[in-house]
Amino acid sequence: MPKFLAFFTGLALSVMVYYNGQLSGYTSAYFSNLIYHTTGLIFFAIVLRTTQRSDTTLPFKPIYLLPGFMGSLTVILNNVIVAEIGITLMVALTLLGQVLTSLTIDHFGLFGKPKLVAGKRQWIGTAVIVAGLIIMLI
Repeated sequence: MPKFLAFFTGLALSVMVYYNGQLSGYTSAYFSNLIYHTTGLIFFAIVLRTTQRSDTTLPFKPIYLLPGFMGSLTVILNNVIVAEIGITLMVALTLLGQVLTSLTIDHFGLFGKPKLVAGKRQWIGTAVIVAGLIIMLI
């Protein structure tokens, strides 16, 4: 099930990028980002209100705000980039960036994660992504 959900996330990402890019064309990259995140805030406020456990006690650390800033930056960049290079190339380049970053985090055990050295299969998969991008860019 987790692999299917990861695949579904990729499907949702492409659709989200398309529609957010369209909205950005009618408004601006920044205003569409505001609409996007406000919609998400309302959605998750409802989800939290209906599903939150009462025993949730996570000590707050300012670093926990970083994903929100990075998410907003990612949406703004997607809005600008998708008009220039299209959804397919944008998602492919994004995928390569995610894979390389993930391999680095796993390999060096960054952010307190246990080290997980990439094997031959991971490097072959990364090479296939790079080869695909080269073909797309030619």
